[in-house]
Amino acid sequence: MRLLKGSELLQGSHHEFILRIYRQILNRGPDEFGYRHFRDVLEADPGAGQRIAEDMLTSHEARRLGEEVLILCQDGASLGRAVETLSAEALLALFFPAKFERLDRPDRVRLATALKECLALARKRRRWWPF
Repeated sequence: MRLLKGSELLQGSHHEFILRIYRQILNRGPDEFGYRHFRDVLEADPGAGQRIAEDMLTSHEARRLGEEVLILCQDGASLGRAVETLSAEALLALFFPAKFERLDRPDRVRLATALKECLALARKRRRWWPF
């Protein structure tokens, strides 16, 4: 899973944003049609960056890559997926981003597994909000 910060992703010119979002989400540069399309969208609506990021996260191509990408917004929300559909690892990244970034891969997996077990037990006992 890759964790991206929305504030960093949305920085810079339209050109920089388009290049960055393709590289970060789709692991490639933009094709000519995609670049022109998103440039035109941003010229018509300079605040459309978040919507573009969400559309790209939920695109068929992004899903086909098979890697979970989570973009954290400043308000603690995530783009592209409802919180209830996130993996335990993504939930850790969402709720504890500073700690998540300091953990190495094996620790992330152990912590995510423990969180998943706690969530399952809490749901079973109905002592958690229903997802």
